[in-house]
Amino acid sequence: MNGQLPQVFASLFSAQRALAQLRSRTRLPTFNLTTTSLRHSNMWFDRLYDIDRGIARAHGNYFSDPASVGLVDRSARPYLLTPAGRAFLSFRRALHEDQARAEYELLRILYFGGYNHQPSVQQFLASKRGQLFAVLDQFAPWPTRHLFLTHPRLLVVAELIAGFPGAIPRLLALPERHLLDMAALGEHGFANLCSGQGFTRGLARLCRRIGSDYTRAEERRLHYVVSMALLAILQTVPRHRAVQLRVPPPYCNLLTEMDVYNRHAHYTTDMSVWFDGVNFQVSSSLATPPGAPLPPPAPLQFVTILPQIATPSGTGSAPANHQSRRARRGARRTQVNIILDPVLSERAEDVAEERILRPQHGPQLVRVGHRRGETIALPDGIVPGADFYVIDASSEPIEFTEVKSVSGNPPFDVALTRAEYLRAVRCAAAGTPYRLVLVDVGTGGWFEVRNVGSALAALQLGEAVQFVIRISA
Repeated sequence: MNGQLPQVFASLFSAQRALAQLRSRTRLPTFNLTTTSLRHSNMWFDRLYDIDRGIARAHGNYFSDPASVGLVDRSARPYLLTPAGRAFLSFRRALHEDQARAEYELLRILYFGGYNHQPSVQQFLASKRGQLFAVLDQFAPWPTRHLFLTHPRLLVVAELIAGFPGAIPRLLALPERHLLDMAALGEHGFANLCSGQGFTRGLARLCRRIGSDYTRAEERRLHYVVSMALLAILQTVPRHRAVQLRVPPPYCNLLTEMDVYNRHAHYTTDMSVWFDGVNFQVSSSLATPPGAPLPPPAPLQFVTILPQIATPSGTGSAPANHQSRRARRGARRTQVNIILDPVLSERAEDVAEERILRPQHGPQLVRVGHRRGETIALPDGIVPGADFYVIDASSEPIEFTEVKSVSGNPPFDVALTRAEYLRAVRCAAAGTPYRLVLVDVGTGGWFEVRNVGSALAALQLGEAVQFVIRISA
């Protein structure tokens, strides 16, 4: 352990009177929903499953812990699950081992599900959210804040020192090496961090309190923060329209738009986030509420490939030696409507399969996009070169479909891989249908290019937007 770390941690506290008032039984406010008996979400699932089957264990908080958040009706005899409890239990099979998504669904049900909780439950949930805000309000866009996302043990520290004025800002201002050393402490290491001579009894008690939670479900603190931020963002996203992503306060004190972009897919498919070349955009158009029937697909619009036949002519004219030719052009991000994002592309394929292709073709539809089959050759010797294909009774491919993610209105710039191009051209030669389906992730709209294979085969080199060559030694 870094020999300076005890003094570094002690330097966070200027209010020694507050530390002196800390007694061994003092309860510090927290924002997470963990308890001693329910540290992880799979334990919540198992507890609710047993209660629903009428099984009780010899545990003092067996019913009171899930009842405190409104999942169990403690006034009923025998104890029964509330509607909120049954809603969460319905995810047991799908999310038992998925901690991030389970936490998101739990918080969605508790805070945004529209359930009528008992007054005591309402007060308990409000106090937890209030404590979360009290912690995040003390954060700031400091360079070290990313460590609290990659090392969530530090969130335990922030959670439990939030009541000491100035402690969280001083924690954020520590050099990164001190924070990393602190994150490396285990329960025993933190519990005894300031137990030697020269440290007040209150500080030693605080370290023991932090140590008792330091490695116990620390990931759930992170899941709580991120899930609540995502749910808050969703409240601002209109249906069937993409908007610029903004992380609302106080979550923006800890999470950036890049953090939401990188992490959202681990928690939910309720939203899609992508970068359009200028800003991060967010939409809920590809989402289907859990348990809700699939909506009918939006009307399909047909678009065509546009050969690029115009000669690039510039924005003006000037002599070959004009001084303006030597002036720097300011670098700017320009908005693009093709989306090269593997997470979002896979989600678009999911939606295309669920809402259009599977209802049309049933078991004859084979999906290979984002699957191992994408790199396995078909009987004709080349890889599928499309995200889906349809087989006949003899298992021969008779139709191919490629799905691309776009945003906005036509015209679109769509990039094709070599395998996609070759498959489309071969389909054109054989008279096999090759569909290009474009999914607008902002509005949930659909576009299709008819006879895309024939159109691609007819293109000349000078009519393409760009091409890529490989040069080898």
